[in-house]
Amino acid sequence: MITNLVQAQSIPDDLRGLINQANTNYPRLKEQQQQLRAGEVHVAIARSAYQPNITGNGIYQYVTPVAKATLPVNGQDATIQFQPNHNVNANIGIGQTLYDFGRTDASIKQAVDQVQLLRRNLELTRQNLSYQVAAVYYGIGFLEKSLVVQDSVITVAQGNIRIFTNRLQNGEALQYDLLTQQVRLKSAQNRKIDLQNNLERQRALLTYLTGDPNPAISPAAAQFDAQVQPFTLEGSLQTAQSTNKEVQLAQDRVRAAQTDVLANDRSGRPNLSFNGSAGYKNGYLPEIGALRFNVAAGVNLTVPIYSGKRYSLQNQAARLNLDASRYAVENANAQLRQSLEQLNADIRSNQQRLQNLETQVLQARKALEIAQIRLTSGVITPVELQSAETGVEEAELARLNYQYQLVLNHLEYKRLLGENL
Repeated sequence: MITNLVQAQSIPDDLRGLINQANTNYPRLKEQQQQLRAGEVHVAIARSAYQPNITGNGIYQYVTPVAKATLPVNGQDATIQFQPNHNVNANIGIGQTLYDFGRTDASIKQAVDQVQLLRRNLELTRQNLSYQVAAVYYGIGFLEKSLVVQDSVITVAQGNIRIFTNRLQNGEALQYDLLTQQVRLKSAQNRKIDLQNNLERQRALLTYLTGDPNPAISPAAAQFDAQVQPFTLEGSLQTAQSTNKEVQLAQDRVRAAQTDVLANDRSGRPNLSFNGSAGYKNGYLPEIGALRFNVAAGVNLTVPIYSGKRYSLQNQAARLNLDASRYAVENANAQLRQSLEQLNADIRSNQQRLQNLETQVLQARKALEIAQIRLTSGVITPVELQSAETGVEEAELARLNYQYQLVLNHLEYKRLLGENL
């Protein structure tokens, strides 16, 4: 079973180092780590609603005219002013929610759920990054090994050109024969240029992922000997449904949507709070200009009565989002099953093709040996020689490609199972 092979196969040390570099330097991971920290701060902000709110207040107000009255005092008329023109009030105020019928608790749960979503997104990005680095790593190995095969083709073509040049000088070959081999050499050299270009692009991608301007790749990148076997679909699916990162993220979104419904249910509930203040102000008879210490305290009950159906509409939207999140989980599970089925078919197909190519490579090499013997004897046409050389080239490159594809299948299976590199 592939599961056992996954557990038994070790990751090359240089690949592990590249993955660690990517986890340290990749900009997207840094962005999500900062978003996660911000989310944790939002949780603290939500919890702060349980703490009192203390403020310092200072008010100055000039008022004119002010209330005055003329009253007899000790037999004489006196003008009494009930409010100063210069009003001063300085105090320390405190506000504290006493009971909000679960509104703050729901807000905290919303913030915690958002942190969980951010953390799951970070895990998913880190996992995908690791597998992307591994795919590029083995892709570089594949291209380097393909270049070795292509160099062999170029060497053979150059040797053939020398042979046909000598035969042409001796009158044993035609100019057409030499031109055919020269065209074949140029074609092989162009294919090598394409391979080198792809190799440089892969190295540039690896530099972007890891932040290393010159990432070192060991010969282990070209070792495509993973013995991957088709797996049992139902058993793997059952495991993947509990460990796959995309499915877990979809499930976390359902829990967050459920909390949103709870929060919207509680958003229209009353709020009971305490308010108090202590400080100095003027305006007290008989010396209305003098500052006097004063204290005020009380409770405030706020009961929403009508808000234009805002709370009911918010609740309706939250429940629709919850339904959508549940369908997203179903879709994630369906996509997971599809991916596993397709992967199983690819593994089976690549294995069968690889087995056929092992025989094809042996046969092509044998045919080329015979063609080369006939070439030295002068009893073979350029077309026959080119056909034999092309057969070896195509067989070896195809075998290398399917070995590489099986390595990618191996990585994809681990990714679908939610395993970390």
